[in-house]
Amino acid sequence: MSDVNKGSAPLLHFVVAVNQQRRMLSFCCEGQPLATFRSHGHPKRCPFCQQENPISTGFSMKRNEEKA
Repeated sequence: MSDVNKGSAPLLHFVVAVNQQRRMLSFCCEGQPLATFRSHGHPKRCPFCQQENPISTGFSMKRNEEKA
């Protein structure tokens, strides 16, 4: 893995899939576009760029968590 330029703006993270039964979230990092990371629940950090809380808990995600 190469070192991500930490002085630049935060990298974007994209949710690829959500498995509500297993509470698993799959996402990819703009810094490593060919890798998909899986996390049980909301990830604390991105495993590649180490950005804290890479996935935003927007209104739609919070509303789905309340239903579960």
